[in-house]
Amino acid sequence: MTALPQLDDKTLSYVLEIIETVTESTDDRRTGQKGEEQAKHMFLNELMKYCDDTQEQYFHTHPGAGTLTQKILCAMLIICAVLFSISVLNGYVATAVLSLLLNLGIFAVFSYKFIFDGTKLDVIKPRKNSANILGRRFPQGIAQQRVVFVAHTDAPLSIRSFLFGNMATYIVSICSIVGNTLLFCSQALFLFSGAPIDEPFFRVLQGFCLIFLPFYVIGLILVNPQKTSSGISSSLMPSSIIISILKQFSEDSFRYEKTEFCCLITGSEYSGRAGSYAFAKKYRRLFSDIPTVFIPIEEITTSDKLSVFFKDGSGNKGSAEIASIIAQAAENLSLELTKENTILGSASFTPFAVNHFPACSLGTSKKHISKSVSPTADKITAIRRKTVSDIGALIIEILNYYDS
Repeated sequence: MTALPQLDDKTLSYVLEIIETVTESTDDRRTGQKGEEQAKHMFLNELMKYCDDTQEQYFHTHPGAGTLTQKILCAMLIICAVLFSISVLNGYVATAVLSLLLNLGIFAVFSYKFIFDGTKLDVIKPRKNSANILGRRFPQGIAQQRVVFVAHTDAPLSIRSFLFGNMATYIVSICSIVGNTLLFCSQALFLFSGAPIDEPFFRVLQGFCLIFLPFYVIGLILVNPQKTSSGISSSLMPSSIIISILKQFSEDSFRYEKTEFCCLITGSEYSGRAGSYAFAKKYRRLFSDIPTVFIPIEEITTSDKLSVFFKDGSGNKGSAEIASIIAQAAENLSLELTKENTILGSASFTPFAVNHFPACSLGTSKKHISKSVSPTADKITAIRRKTVSDIGALIIEILNYYDS
């Protein structure tokens, strides 16, 4: 038996009801906050109605460590640029060496934390508790594969977007990397040349390095760690859609023939990656009983510009095969979908891929996100029913592919 690739009108309304209930009944849904605990229990209660098995997994994380690390690195970049300027004007070797060493430290920390998802430095922030929720709907016969759709209940930190819209974080990150590289090369060349005093060539290099200074300052104040975005997070919608599909299947007494359909709602910190790592490490052996595929759903702002991500900034590869299946499912539904790489940082599939699970991410295309609707909205009516319908239909069609 194959499910129809669509959601009925009643289910579409249910999606909006879940979102409205969660946003109106909870405060900040940040890790360790009361709002996250409330949202988690709301979703758990819904999953228990429509799943054959539900599980809750608690884990520890350090919320806000990424934000604080970013601010520290930007402050160090400002210091590096100032030290280099002093060295150029006065021919000081000591300040040039100090600036070079700081620069190397910045590059190492940035790569470790934001490209390779390192967690050793997270102890700079207090440890708090969070939880993952897993709902499983078993097939009619013996399960031959398991498809796990992953979402989270985050309340994103407020971003001061200035003139760049939703692309602000990417622009600041790229400019910081370019500026840091230019600064390093200039410092090394300055020392290699014997640290000349007020040399015109190095004055020019100093000027180029200082051009990037405003981006370091913006990086310091880009995120407000004490305030979350108001209204509806675009990452809250996938959780509601997945649960709604489970509800529709339950009410229709529908089960796939050989595919176990799972919903994993992860802890909200850092786009759910902290929870995803905790889950993947724990279930690395338990979920090896049958072939298991993870499909995290990243932020959804529009169904008109969808993409799958199967390679991230660190070079970690997800699964091109899964991406092809999702692309074929989208084509069947006449949905435009592209294949993209995450240029900077790690994608949502990374925690599962590094633990040897086939995985790739689905979400709004990063190439068009600045032209999309805002990731947050103050009214339920701002959510496009077409987006809800399209994403729900795509998830069902993907499941149909695996079951067939």
